[in-house]
Amino acid sequence: MHGGQGVKDKRLVRLVGQGKTEYINDIAQAYYDDIYRFCCFETGDREWAYDLTQETFLRFIRYVDGMREGNLKGYLLTIAMNVCRDGFRERKLMQGEEALAGVVDGKADCRQAEAENRVFLEKALFALPNYQREAIVLYYYYGFGHRQIAAMTGTGVSTVKSRIRQGCEKMRRILGEK
Repeated sequence: MHGGQGVKDKRLVRLVGQGKTEYINDIAQAYYDDIYRFCCFETGDREWAYDLTQETFLRFIRYVDGMREGNLKGYLLTIAMNVCRDGFRERKLMQGEEALAGVVDGKADCRQAEAENRVFLEKALFALPNYQREAIVLYYYYGFGHRQIAAMTGTGVSTVKSRIRQGCEKMRRILGEK
């Protein structure tokens, strides 16, 4: 993160924390697309990802006082990760296993227009358990380091490295079958 963006983020967080919620628009403008893409990766469903993204920013407003000094984007992605997990739990409780199967069946919905190779990669990514997919997306797509991911997911660095390695191995096997 560039120093200027970090200073701007701290100021915006401070203002939102003081109850000036109109500044959430500036934060959303800067990070909405990243949060939405992450929710798409997690769910495979554009409409549901939209709802989860909205919930992420609502929770940010609610818990802004809990944010320590640091990376705003990482903090928002951590909230999004928890919102997605909660969403899966709620769907599972409300609609049973069929709801989750429907999400998996619609996994290509987020990027239908992309090339065939990307679709195969996406299918392999969605075949992974959530904890491996999260680690891979945060590491390769968002560029977070092992320590940052460990902090975001509440695990150890060695666990994050293992999840990334094992997830990549599974994806290679899946892609080799195609």
